[in-house]
Amino acid sequence: MSILHNIFKLLSYVIVISCFITSVSANSSDWDISETSKVRLISPFSQNNAKDFIVGLEYEIEQGWKTYWKSPGDGGFAQSISWDYSSNVKNVSILWPTPVEFEILGLKSLGYQNNVIFPLEIELEDASQDTFLNLQVSFLICKDICIPGDAKVFLDIPSGEKKLNDNYFNLERALSFLPEKDFNSSYIKKINADVFTNNKFSRMQIKFESDKSFYNPKIFLHTPFGLPVLKNSFTYSSDNKLLTANFNFDKDLISEQNFPLEIIIKDNNHNFKKIFNVQTKEELSNLEINKSYLYYLFISLLAGLILNIMPCVFPILSIKLMSILSSDNYNARTSFLTTAFGIISSFVLLGLVFLFLQYFKVSIAWGMQFQQPYFLVFITLVIFLFMMNMFGQFEINLPNQLSSIGFIGSKKPYLKDFFNGFFVTLMATPCSAPFVGTAITAAFTQSYVIGVSIFLFMGVGMSLPYLLIAMFPKLVNFIPKPGKWMIYVKYFLGLMLLATVFWLSNILLNFYNYYFILLSFLLFVVLSYRQKLFFLKKTITSLVLLVLFFSSSLKIFEQNSNLRNDKDWLNFFETDIDKIVQQDKIVFLDITADWCATCQFNKINVLDSNTVNKAFKDNNVILIRADWTKPSTKINLFLEKYDRFGIPFNAFFSVNFPDGILLSELLSEKDILKTIN
Repeated sequence: MSILHNIFKLLSYVIVISCFITSVSANSSDWDISETSKVRLISPFSQNNAKDFIVGLEYEIEQGWKTYWKSPGDGGFAQSISWDYSSNVKNVSILWPTPVEFEILGLKSLGYQNNVIFPLEIELEDASQDTFLNLQVSFLICKDICIPGDAKVFLDIPSGEKKLNDNYFNLERALSFLPEKDFNSSYIKKINADVFTNNKFSRMQIKFESDKSFYNPKIFLHTPFGLPVLKNSFTYSSDNKLLTANFNFDKDLISEQNFPLEIIIKDNNHNFKKIFNVQTKEELSNLEINKSYLYYLFISLLAGLILNIMPCVFPILSIKLMSILSSDNYNARTSFLTTAFGIISSFVLLGLVFLFLQYFKVSIAWGMQFQQPYFLVFITLVIFLFMMNMFGQFEINLPNQLSSIGFIGSKKPYLKDFFNGFFVTLMATPCSAPFVGTAITAAFTQSYVIGVSIFLFMGVGMSLPYLLIAMFPKLVNFIPKPGKWMIYVKYFLGLMLLATVFWLSNILLNFYNYYFILLSFLLFVVLSYRQKLFFLKKTITSLVLLVLFFSSSLKIFEQNSNLRNDKDWLNFFETDIDKIVQQDKIVFLDITADWCATCQFNKINVLDSNTVNKAFKDNNVILIRADWTKPSTKINLFLEKYDRFGIPFNAFFSVNFPDGILLSELLSEKDILKTIN
């Protein structure tokens, strides 16, 4: 009897377990397993009698891998679903959770990682019939490489009175990650979206108005034809209640004049979306001509004017005044006008070259020529020539064909002055005075017409001192008449130029060794003075020095470290800012270069000061420095992300401000301390 009882008990357990297993299998499909992920269907109920209902498409993704949102960004593609072999199914729609942003090698993408459930909205043909879901899912999983995936998942859902199961809570949680279908009026009072195009790019401008201050908003956009993760900039009103988001992208991306635009904003635990019907408007430049255009031109004028007092340019301006004082046969007004014309022309030419390179997708930056060693050699020798001339030790005798365009001793002084203007512009490019960064950024992000106009007005601003003297030539009379004092002034200017030579030579050390630089100058001086070296045969001297020159150049481009061993600073090239920020730490980033005069000023007067260093230590700020003395694709891409085309670049990053708080080009202790607090 006990044996029969035990058998009956065992059979009862088997029946109960079988029922449980059957129940589970009816609530979810088997996993479709691949190398980096697995996919299945889950249903929140065992039976259904509604014509529309929701199931879940669940992904489990290997650590470090990701899949994509419906607008994936700079790479990848969104998943697609086919239900052709399903029965009693009229339509299947994917409901997309709000994505997260990823960045690899400067390329941004939007998507999901780890475990994610996509709610699927199922529309039936007949709610009274059983439903069989047979879905073919195509997707992409990426890490360092991308692997396309295909999954086949099946699920039977019998018809009958709706019965919920354990999957209901998982699906409800997945639904909570969906953006709400309309903005909460208590959070967003008003929203306006416009798209403007010109012959260079398109800009999407979205304005959000709220009763509450924005904290750290994330904005995601989707259109029927897809959009990449756009280069964007956010500006806020003084009370942080008005947010203006500008997105720049390729004008060819938008192929329709009218299209629906889905906007998702996530901020302050709010997660909303709204769909607009947006109309593309022609010519952004026409829209901005009354406000932004005039503002940019004023900033450009101011930036050019300030460049005159930067250490790169001031010695050259002083030399110009000296040349006028020592000249008896040339009109001062004509001289200054010609130099001003040279400055303006060179700025316009510089702008055209930069915009031409930008059109062909070449990375560009203000002062980029100072990253090229051959240019540095040329400009150093020219400054050295000026310096020797100031000390009265050097007179260069160029061939007749070249003397007409030389900087010194020209027989056609108007050409000399014109090319002096070119040289002044060239010397200005490693300086990033206040407003220069704003002007350059505007030039590279606006239309071509505005871009060239900005360079034109920078040239006008820089030439204002010359134009002022040209308009009022009697101003020269306020300078003391030529005399012995000029000798001392020339020596002073020579010392300033000597300091410039040392500065440029220090930059050259990033590319050449000391031996090469010393021999180069020795070769230059000896060949220039070869007429006076009577004790050596000219040919032998030249040959020996040339052999030494080329033998030493074999060590060209020695791999000096991109970063000086600043003990408190981490190397940008070896550091992941996002990972540090995720650890709830504050990061300060300094992008600098040896050729950037403003960067060196910031470092000596602000970043190395005791006050700022104490603030960094007291607040456990992680310091990261990037050296852009040599070209770097990583730094180029990083700067482009922030619409910056020059340095200095200084910014704070934290959990609350993962996109960074950007500081002005010219730092101050007050700004640093205020931002930390």
